[in-house]
Amino acid sequence: MFEPTGIFGSVTAHLKAGDLAPDLVFTKILNASSAAPWRSANLSGQMTVLAFFPDTSHNLQSVSRWNALVDQFADKPVQFVWIIGEKESSLLPWLQKHPIKGWVFHDPLGATGRSYGLEDLSAAIIGNDRRIVGFDQMIVPDSDTINAALQGRRSENLDAEPLRMPRADEHKPDFPPSYTLHISPAKDETRGDFSNGTFHSFRGPTLKVVISQLYEINTIRIHLPPALDDDKRYDFALVLPEPESQESMNNRIRQGIEDHFRVKVTREERLLDVYIVAAPNGNPPEKARLEDPEKTSGIKMGSVQVQAPKAAAKPHQFVGFPKAVGISAIRGISVDGTVDDLCRTLEIALDRPVVNETNLQGDFAFCVKASDGPENDFLERLRDELNLTITPAQRSIEIVVLEPR
Repeated sequence: MFEPTGIFGSVTAHLKAGDLAPDLVFTKILNASSAAPWRSANLSGQMTVLAFFPDTSHNLQSVSRWNALVDQFADKPVQFVWIIGEKESSLLPWLQKHPIKGWVFHDPLGATGRSYGLEDLSAAIIGNDRRIVGFDQMIVPDSDTINAALQGRRSENLDAEPLRMPRADEHKPDFPPSYTLHISPAKDETRGDFSNGTFHSFRGPTLKVVISQLYEINTIRIHLPPALDDDKRYDFALVLPEPESQESMNNRIRQGIEDHFRVKVTREERLLDVYIVAAPNGNPPEKARLEDPEKTSGIKMGSVQVQAPKAAAKPHQFVGFPKAVGISAIRGISVDGTVDDLCRTLEIALDRPVVNETNLQGDFAFCVKASDGPENDFLERLRDELNLTITPAQRSIEIVVLEPR
């Protein structure tokens, strides 16, 4: 038996909601929320929102959301604590330009993360009695989650225990080893993508979602025969006699899908309705340019806000994709990366492919939101703030096509 190695190192603590919160361990206070020094007793008497973000300087949008939360709850009995593990050489110059509000502690060895039993990134909310309310996989909790905790309720966004890293044989299908891909209607509500060197199991996705995973393409660029273009969910299981690379297993799964559904999978160019992202006059959004060309080499996250926001998927889970919407329904975008990253993030929510025709190079912090009023001015703000436009057009686009044999 051995303890799993998580993002902060070997995990031996296994905390859950209701347990007393351990002391915070750090080497330096990078920002103080009050003139009084930090003491262990600070974890009692008020609620604490504790966020663990080892790689902070690559995640400006998360810092912006955090600072907004600190301001929003400034008059409430809640304190905010941000734990950083990044090297000071890259962190301190960045913090000079992008200060983080609340308490900010430097814990380069990950001691606090280990003491809280974190195998993956998470936030912890601690009640005024110093007992853990729950863990939030969003890392930066939303205001509804914090308000619920202040009212003595536990939001559905909180888990009783931290997210576990998948174990080697967890969710291993109960089939004898072979080179056969087993496909059947989903047996239960379990959703996920699980694998190690000897098996790969997709639990509960639609065929289109699995094709998207296997061919690394958004579902909007996949064409299925009418008989297969439905919302049926399946379990896909491959259990091998001996270990193989992930790409080798993917090839076996691709072939197994073609054989089972009697289709041929090809890539084709087709003229489609699309959205074009352009930069008028070729001018880049200079104010959004990331200073460090390696800014997006760390943890990358992107989000799109639509008229009816959907709950975020938990890691390792499939959820039903929200219904695709038109560009007029988009009310916000937050992405750190290239223009291609921006287009891919938008495309997840939209009803047609998104094509980059900006010719812009480099990495940017794309963060634009519509006004709070009933009128959606997202496109206008995108143009005014980032010099980017999105318009409908037609283009020849590569798609993945499943055709009956």
